[in-house]
Amino acid sequence: MIIQNTNTNQVAPPARHVSNDAPKVVADTSKQVAPQQPSSVQLKNAVDVINLVMQQSNHSLEFSVDTSTKMPIVKVTDTETGALIRQIPSEETLAISHSIDQFLEQHGLLLKQKA
Repeated sequence: MIIQNTNTNQVAPPARHVSNDAPKVVADTSKQVAPQQPSSVQLKNAVDVINLVMQQSNHSLEFSVDTSTKMPIVKVTDTETGALIRQIPSEETLAISHSIDQFLEQHGLLLKQKA
């Protein structure tokens, strides 16, 4: 027995024009290139641009490291009022991470490696 789809409501996708004069690019996936670290000059230039933008917007950017989880924390505050605008990761995320760490320590479980 042969079963065929008789649904005529299906619409064929629009045809795409492919130019024959376009260069053909073949990716070599056998070699993976490690991402390059920025040079100190590139890093300094990026930080200078960020600082300039932050000064113009009356916002302060603060970097820190959480003592128990060793996670980097970034805070954006209003320089005029001192109010916290945004924190990454959020306080809730840090609290969850702390709870998971405490649970693992109390139950003798080791799920992550520490260098």
